[in-house]
This record gives sequence, structure tokens and C-alpha cells, in this order.
Amino acid sequence: MPTAQFEDLLVEMLAHPPNPNEPLPLANRKETIFGSAITFLIISWLAVALRLYTRLWIVRDPGLDDLFVTLSAICNTVATSFVLISVKYGLGRHFLYLPVPSMTKYFLFFYVENATYVTQTALIKISLLFQYLRIFKGGFMKWMSIAEIAIIGIWGFTFGFMAWFPCFPVKGFWNRITTHPTCYGFGFHDAESFVVTFEVHTAMNMVFDLAVFLTPMVLFKRKELKRKNFLALTGVFTIGAIVVFTSIWRMISIVETRAATDPYIDFTWWSAKAVILSCLEINLAIICASMPIFWPVFEKSLAHIFVTREVHIMEHQRLDDRGAEYELERFNSYTGSKLERGESIKSSSGASETLKRERTTDDPDPFAHYKDRFVIELVDPLAGGNTKSPGVETKIKGPPRSKWKI
Repeated sequence: MPTAQFEDLLVEMLAHPPNPNEPLPLANRKETIFGSAITFLIISWLAVALRLYTRLWIVRDPGLDDLFVTLSAICNTVATSFVLISVKYGLGRHFLYLPVPSMTKYFLFFYVENATYVTQTALIKISLLFQYLRIFKGGFMKWMSIAEIAIIGIWGFTFGFMAWFPCFPVKGFWNRITTHPTCYGFGFHDAESFVVTFEVHTAMNMVFDLAVFLTPMVLFKRKELKRKNFLALTGVFTIGAIVVFTSIWRMISIVETRAATDPYIDFTWWSAKAVILSCLEINLAIICASMPIFWPVFEKSLAHIFVTREVHIMEHQRLDDRGAEYELERFNSYTGSKLERGESIKSSSGASETLKRERTTDDPDPFAHYKDRFVIELVDPLAGGNTKSPGVETKIKGPPRSKWKI
């Protein structure tokens, strides 16, 4: 913007000065900006780290989707860092009441924030589409994903160039007094072109978010989709829906304030809400793109930590021809008589219940029981037979194996 135009801008701002005692909105407070930006940045990087660990060390199958989501996370970190620094130089306060050095610093930080944001909006969408290509190996859905990659790539390159080179020379964006730059689009050559550029990019970003979100919905039509996979996809698409909602909310805030120029020009005051929504949108998109990769492995690890097993205990007893227990009979140690089922063994003389094995004293072969077919099947694994073993049998049933595929 030529110097004269910048001076006209200052004159217009002085003609409509804001109330210096105006209550600070919630979105403009330092704790709100820091709390939302830092919290979601940490969560998104945790998701990216788990994703990369899964792809590089567990399944050992990295791809372009991992590269693009990593680049998006790096851009997100740079943008968030400059957002936090810009709070010191006026973000959330009235621009007109800032010192001149702070105004210059804010424009510099806004330049980096805006350029990285525009770049990462394209990178995260391309990452998701490359991820879809792992699922759609052929047919219409594969070519649709490729077409979306091409269209979003052109869109991202066009607006990315406009964001990184809004003025010639570039430093004229934040130093308009000593330089005489030629600016356009995001460079604020005039208020109208600046507003239109922001609104067009925000509207197209929202449309592409919706298109990328709806592309894999065809997976819900698969008949072989298991209940567990259905719930997992529902969770992922829920986060995706929140991303789309955040994008729509950001567009509404930009339209309402006409890119921080209405009801009066105040870049630092009106842009605070849009900046927070921009951070939330990108962080949630990164989390949404990473969850399908690391969650199956994470869930499996939790299953090993919180072990749950179903234990069934069954008792098998061998009965004789009379239906009595063959191996163990219950006798009253005081009287020597056999106890019937349910009979009490208590007596006034303090008798106790013991377990005895019946023996035949006139048996000519004291080792005859080793020739019993039942005993042979217990000690000889090759004897065969269907006789059930006496005693206690324990069966342990574990949880079903996961049907996830990464």
C-alpha cells in the first residue's frame, strides 16, 4: 500500500476511535488465547507423534499422508507461536492505542500467522486425501480423491503465494512508512480487496473441508463393516464434523466484522476470535487425520494393561453303577458309616468329615486300577477316548481380536 493510502487508513481510524474503556471480550483475553492455542497444540502434536510411531515402527508403512500431516503440524506450530507472541504486541487490544513500534511488530507477526495458516489449510486436506487413497485402491472413489488433491493443490498454491507475497517488496507489508510497496489481496491495497480476499479464501476453505469430510462416507455402506469399526468411524467423523463447524464459525466471524474492518477498522481487536478459531480448526483437523492411524494400536495396548478374562470352572466326577462317587466317598469318622448327600457330619463327640478311598482287601492284583481305561486316558495322551477327567477344569476366554486394519 502506498504511503498516502496508509495515511488515509490512519485518518479513517482516527475518525472512528473505539472506546478505550470498552470491556474486554472473552476471546480477546490473554488467558483465553494462550489456553486454547497451547492446549490444542499439545494434543495435536501428541496425535501426530503417535501416528508417526505407528507408521514408522509398528506397521513400517509411511506414506505421503504422513509427510503432509507432519508439514501441517510444523506450520501450525509456527503460526501458534507467532499468535502467542503477537498478544504482547497488541492482539486483543485496540490497534489505534498501540505504540507505533508495536503496530509494525504486529503486522510482521500477522503476516507470518496468515501465510502459515493459508498454507496448512491446504496441507492437512491433501494429507487426508492421500490417506483415503490407502483405502480406495481403485474405481470411482480413487479418482475422486485424486481430483480433489489436484483441485485443493491448485487452490492452496494460489492463495499460499498471495499470502507469502502480499506485497513487493514483501517487507512493505509491515513497513509501509519507509517503503513504497505494491500490494494486493492480503496485502491490503484497499479495504474492499482485502475483505474480498479473506472472505473468498474462508468460503472455499469451508467448502473443501465439507467435501473432504463427505468423501469417505461411502464406507458406511459396506455390508462387512463390523460394529466396532462402525463406532470407530463414527468417532472420527464426529471430530471431522466439529472441524467443519469450526470452519463455518470462523467464516461467520470474518463476514460479520468484514475481516476486522467493520463497524470500524481495528485489526487487533476484531481478529482475536477468528485467530482462536483458526487455531482450533487446524488442530482438530490434525487430530482427526491422525486418530484412525494410531487408535487401533493404542486400543490394543490398553487391552493388555486392563486385562479382562471370562473364567468358567466346571467339576467332573466319575460315578459307579449305583450313581455314587467313584473316587471320593464321604464317611463319618466317628461311626465309620457312609454319609448320604446332604447329611450332617456333626456329632456330640466332635467328629469331623474326612475323605477316604475304598479299597478291596481281597483284590489279587493291587495295581489293577492302573489298567482301568479311565486312568489310562488320564496318564496316556495317546490313549484317546471321550471320557471327561475328574476334578476341576478351567477355561479362560479372552476378548476378541481386533478387526482393525491400518
